[in-house]
Amino acid sequence: MAIAMTSSVFKNSKPAPWHEIHDSEGNVRPHYRKVIQHLAGLPPDHVRTHVERMEATLREMGVSFTFTHGKDNHPWICDLLPHVFTHEEWQRIVAGFRQRLKAFELFLQDIYSRKEILREGIIPIQPVLGSPHYQNASIGLPRPLGSYLHLSGICLTRDRYGNPAVKHHHFAHASGISYMMQNRRALVRVIPEIFQDTNVQSLSETPLLILERLRALAEGTREDLSVVLLSTGTGSPVYSEHSFLARRMGIPVVQGSDLLVLDDHLYLKTVQGLERIEVVYNRVADKWLDPLVFNKDSLLGIPGLVHCLRKGTVALINAVGSEVSDDRSLLPFAPAIIRFYLNESPILPALTTHWLGDLDQREMVLDSPGSYHIRPLFGDGLSGARGKNRMPAQVIQDIRKNGAQFVAQPRNRDAASVCFENGKMVEREQEHVVFAMRTGADFEVFPGALTRVELKTAGDFETGWTSRDTWVIGDEEAFQQISPPANRRTLPARQITSRVADAFYWMGRYLERACHQAYLIQAIETLETEELNPAERKLYRPMWNRLLPPLEKSAGNSRRSITTRLDRYRLALLPEPGSLVSTIGIACRNAQSVQECLSPEAWAVLSNLFARLQRQKIRKNISDDECAGIARRAGEMVTQFIPQFFATASGTMLADDGWRFCEAGQLTERAIITANSVLSIAASLVWNPQATEIELSAFLRLMGTRDAYRRVYQMRAEPIQVLEILFQNSQAPRSVFCCLRKCATLLRESTSGRTPGPRTAIDAIEEFMHKIRRIDWSDFIRPSGDEDAPARDLSPAGGRSRELTVLLESLLHSTLGIHELISDGFFSHQTWIARGTQPLLNGF
Repeated sequence: MAIAMTSSVFKNSKPAPWHEIHDSEGNVRPHYRKVIQHLAGLPPDHVRTHVERMEATLREMGVSFTFTHGKDNHPWICDLLPHVFTHEEWQRIVAGFRQRLKAFELFLQDIYSRKEILREGIIPIQPVLGSPHYQNASIGLPRPLGSYLHLSGICLTRDRYGNPAVKHHHFAHASGISYMMQNRRALVRVIPEIFQDTNVQSLSETPLLILERLRALAEGTREDLSVVLLSTGTGSPVYSEHSFLARRMGIPVVQGSDLLVLDDHLYLKTVQGLERIEVVYNRVADKWLDPLVFNKDSLLGIPGLVHCLRKGTVALINAVGSEVSDDRSLLPFAPAIIRFYLNESPILPALTTHWLGDLDQREMVLDSPGSYHIRPLFGDGLSGARGKNRMPAQVIQDIRKNGAQFVAQPRNRDAASVCFENGKMVEREQEHVVFAMRTGADFEVFPGALTRVELKTAGDFETGWTSRDTWVIGDEEAFQQISPPANRRTLPARQITSRVADAFYWMGRYLERACHQAYLIQAIETLETEELNPAERKLYRPMWNRLLPPLEKSAGNSRRSITTRLDRYRLALLPEPGSLVSTIGIACRNAQSVQECLSPEAWAVLSNLFARLQRQKIRKNISDDECAGIARRAGEMVTQFIPQFFATASGTMLADDGWRFCEAGQLTERAIITANSVLSIAASLVWNPQATEIELSAFLRLMGTRDAYRRVYQMRAEPIQVLEILFQNSQAPRSVFCCLRKCATLLRESTSGRTPGPRTAIDAIEEFMHKIRRIDWSDFIRPSGDEDAPARDLSPAGGRSRELTVLLESLLHSTLGIHELISDGFFSHQTWIARGTQPLLNGF
């Protein structure tokens, strides 16, 4: 039995102050017996299978996180064993959490007005007014419903007797709500049977309830009020959380560059024009919000946002200035704050916290740094040496110099639990983050938590933590569900921002580029091994490299080649510009930046493809046969998953502006590839008639158009017909005309007609389409069997050959120009907005 075998872990390890699973006698606690019994009955290979399924499920869901000491996003990890809260202990947590929120709401209102708690000397002045998170700009600033705190979190641990204790405040920025929900979703998918006959409170409606509360903050301003989630972007370690919440709430994730202040109002830049915003769910630190008021070097905020707050035209959640409530130096003074404002004793005690601005406490901590977690006042950062009484001299010097910026908490105070690690059960410490939302004068606590489990340490510093699902159990009547606001309204669908449309567009282009490249690898491997004799290979092997999709100038000098098997192997897996794995990676990064707009099903297909390609590591000293096999399998994988992605997205996503631009990007790239490929064989179209048919047939095969050609013309490959089907046919998928026609249709659906930029782009595309349809290829090529046609100089140096090449170069140039038309007309078209009433916008 997987868990029964771990009993020695508990008996031989150092006793913890409190153990979540086992009591002092080593028996499983009653509320864990059912789930422990189920997991203990699983054979070890089933446990490993569940762990692998959990990892794959979270990866497909796109859940990721960057640890403090890391650089890249890592897959989120959720343990198979959930944490369980009983009804009685949860009621105490709810009561204590509400008490703290009420007290700190009054505290914030006080310190930004009369400062009575400081005047009476209840707490020191420096941790408050000296805090880097105290914002003078908040004084007198209007607040939503007159309150600072609306959506908040709190971090809990347990004392040695099992009572919940407060470890940190996350009142201003409640990070982790989506991870709490994603853990539940993943566990339900991997082990649904453990939920049977168990009254676990649901979390599924949490985002919708948050959205309804946010809307209620701006009631009466406008009928079709808009809500956005302001994020720092994909560079944020918790961007996947922002994406998930926004997707489930149905609101856009925006960055500072997506927003604009005009006439005392906040606007969102969309492909349809400017859209007014009334509520901002903020996930950006105060100091970066407005460069006109706070940090002038900020590129994350919106110039003029604080002015809109003063005018009362926009609501910001949580209010500016609320971050000071998360300052860790205030944690030791929380009992005094509660007593001062509520005249009550704290329901939840605080974990012992030493503020290192106090000389005596600082010296006590630095005498034994290995016994403490040392952290900055806000956010994540430094942690003390583990199990050692030494710390780098520079770190100690920084703490002595800026002690007021650090706090310390004793180690080994978190409750112990067990989790699966490398297929084995191990003992780890854990903590919980609980979340609450304001409802009028009170707060409702969501029935769940983000439970974080400490990972192993690397050297002297902790590397981070993993997580697990959190259950709140009890009688159904015992839980008070969060009630929706009284006035519900159906609002119009929100528009897509220009940044999101741009990301979708490039995602479509890169996916089409990778798909064509993968198809070439497959087709050439087939031609090499099955269909070509040595003379034919010599004839048009030089053509293959010219069929590779053209890269943008920013890619630099690419060494791409598709001539030999080793070249194709490197083209598939070498991480350099233009390779298959690199192109897919760029497409996935674009997809990640708009993950809130992608359906989970579509994201799962794309992330699965990228994960599989990454597992194919480049190898040296590999044989030609191995090169061919690996390259072909990589090509098959890409040509299978990319069409699957487009089909899945089309069936699971709204056909809105975002998805239309993804399809427009795909069609634009396809047209560019076709025009570039035809130019690469221009000389063969008018010269060397003996080789033309063989070469054109192989060319059509490489373009994936051979069967379509035969169905249309029912004849051997001839130059004029090849040009017609690749440039002028209205039904052939690779035809430039067909791609442009569909692209123009998509763009036409994405314009409101209010601005001239999009209309100009569409008119230019349609004019180019008319030019293509008017071309008579017989002016450049003698039709097959036309013996009466006048003799022409068809040699590569001949006049007609040069004219055809010039024409094809012109067509390629115009096709490449479609990108500038779309970019200028839709992604940067705000230069046209309100020029008549806002002349200062000229050049914006």
